[in-house]
Amino acid sequence: MAESKEGRTRGGRAEGAATLDRVVETVRRILRADTVSIASFSEAERTITWLAASGVRSAANALEVAIPVRGEFAERAAAFDREGEEIIFEVRGLAGDLPESEFPLHSAEGVRDLAIARLRARGESLGVLAVGFREHHRFTAEERQRLEGLAEMAALALDNARLLDTLGAAKRVWEQTFDAIPDGIIVHDDRLRVMRCNMAAAEAMGQHPSEVAGMSCAEAFTRLFGERAAAYHMRPGTPRTTSSFELQAEDGRRYLVSVAPLSSLEPEVWSPESNDGDSLRPGFQTPSSWSVITWSDITTLAEVQEQLARSRRLATIGQLAAGVAHEINNPLAAITTCAEATLRDVKSDPATARAAEERQWDYYLEEIVRQALRCKQITRGLLDLSRQKRARRDPVELNRVVAQAAQIFERRGQEEGGVRVEVELDDAVGEVATDETMVRQVLDNLLANALDAAGEGGSVRVSTLLDGQRVRVEVRDTGPGIPPETLARIFDPFFTTKDPGRGSGLGLAISLTLAEALGGALTVESKPGKGSCFRLWLPRRTPEKL
Repeated sequence: MAESKEGRTRGGRAEGAATLDRVVETVRRILRADTVSIASFSEAERTITWLAASGVRSAANALEVAIPVRGEFAERAAAFDREGEEIIFEVRGLAGDLPESEFPLHSAEGVRDLAIARLRARGESLGVLAVGFREHHRFTAEERQRLEGLAEMAALALDNARLLDTLGAAKRVWEQTFDAIPDGIIVHDDRLRVMRCNMAAAEAMGQHPSEVAGMSCAEAFTRLFGERAAAYHMRPGTPRTTSSFELQAEDGRRYLVSVAPLSSLEPEVWSPESNDGDSLRPGFQTPSSWSVITWSDITTLAEVQEQLARSRRLATIGQLAAGVAHEINNPLAAITTCAEATLRDVKSDPATARAAEERQWDYYLEEIVRQALRCKQITRGLLDLSRQKRARRDPVELNRVVAQAAQIFERRGQEEGGVRVEVELDDAVGEVATDETMVRQVLDNLLANALDAAGEGGSVRVSTLLDGQRVRVEVRDTGPGIPPETLARIFDPFFTTKDPGRGSGLGLAISLTLAEALGGALTVESKPGKGSCFRLWLPRRTPEKL
C-alpha cells in the first residue's frame, strides 16, 4: 500500500491527497475494517470518483478516475445525497459479494458488507466515506456512532484537501503566469537581496531562477545592465520609492525600469525555502522595505520613436523648404543666365577678353555660375525632401540593382584612394516589389558616404540578406565611426561632418524619406573606431497590377 501511494505522489497527485490517505488509514485501524475509502458522487452523471483508499489492492489504478455506477446502489446514493437526513446506510451484497456493476471498486476486493457515511461541510455535500468488510459484519450502534464521528473528521479533512488543491492550483497558475511574463521581474528584500525572479529575468542573466534567489541586486544589475548601472542604481541605502527610469546597458540596448515597494504585505509573507530557492513557502519575516523591480526592453520602441520624431522634423522642414526653394529658384535662374551672358560677351571681344583675363573677371563669372548651380542643386534636394513621393511596386531583382551600384562605386573607389568595394549577395532575396529608382538613389547616397568615410586603403562591404518578410541591404565601411553626439543628428537636414563645399547635408535626410516611402526603414549602427553600418530595410510585398 505504501508503495502505491508513493507512486501516486510521483504521478502528480495534489497536496491534499496525502491528508486523505492518512484519514482512511486511521479509520480502517479504528474500526478494524478490511477496506476504507473516500469518494465523491456526481448525481447528474451517476459517477463515483475515488479520492483515497486503504486496504484496496486495485486502488492504484482507480483513484481520481470517474467510474459509472447504476442500479439500486446508485438510486440509494443519490437519495442519500439529496435528502440530507440519513447519515449512514449499510449495503449487504447478495451471495456474499456486491455486483460489480453497482459498486465496482469494492466488489473487486470481495467486500461483502459496506457502511456508507455522508461527508458534509459548511452545508455542502462533499462525498462519502465507505467502510467495508470481506466477512459478514453487522454494524453495532456503537460502531455507527463512532463512524459518524470519523465521518465528521473525514469531511473536515476532505474540505481542507479541496481548499489545498484550490490553493495549489492557484499557486501553479500564479507561478506559470509569473514566469510567462516577457518582461524581467525581481522581488528583493530590505537588504537588496533577490528573493524571487521570473524566468525572463533569470534567462537574461544566464541563470536558473533558483540560482538567482539570494543574489544581491547589485550583482543582478551587473549581469543585466553592466557595472555602471549597478553602481549608480543599486547603492546601499538608496530609498526604494516608486519610480521609473530609463537606462542604457553596456551592450547599447535601452530598458525602462520600474521600482515599486511592496508596502501592503502582511507580516506572514512569501520567502524562499531554506532548501529550495525556486519554491516559496509562508514565512514570518517582516518586509520593512521589500520592492519589485521590473524592466522591459524598449530599444526597438525608442528607435521607432526617434524615427517618428525625425519624420516629423523632416515634414516641418520640408514644408518650409518647398516654399523657400520655389522663391529662390527664380532669382538663381536670373543670376545664372546673366552671369553666363556676361561671360560670353566678355570672351567675344579680344580686348575685353585680355582685360578679363588680367583681372580674373572670367574666373569670377564662372564661379558665380558654379555657385548658382550648386544652390539650385540644394533647392532641388529640398524639393525632393518635401515631396511625398509614392513608391511603385514593380518586380525588381534587388541583387542586380545592388551589384550595379557597387560596380560603379568600386571604380570610383579605386580611382580616389584604393578603396575596396566587396559585394555579398543572398540568392534567396529574389524579386522584391519596390521602386528601383528610389532604391538606387538611396544606395548611391549610402555608397558615396561609405567611400568618403573609408578613406585611403579602406574597404566598403555591400550585402543583401533575406530576413523573414523583409530584405536587408547593408552598407558597411571601415572608417573612423561616428561619435554618439553626431549619430543622434545624422539624419537631420543640412547636418554634415564633411568639409565645406563637399556636401549639403541632405543626402541621408533624403535617403530616410525615400526609405519610409518604400514602406521600409533606414537604420545606422556605428561606434568610434569601428566603422559604420547603414541598413536599408525593404518589405517583401505583392507587386502592383499594371
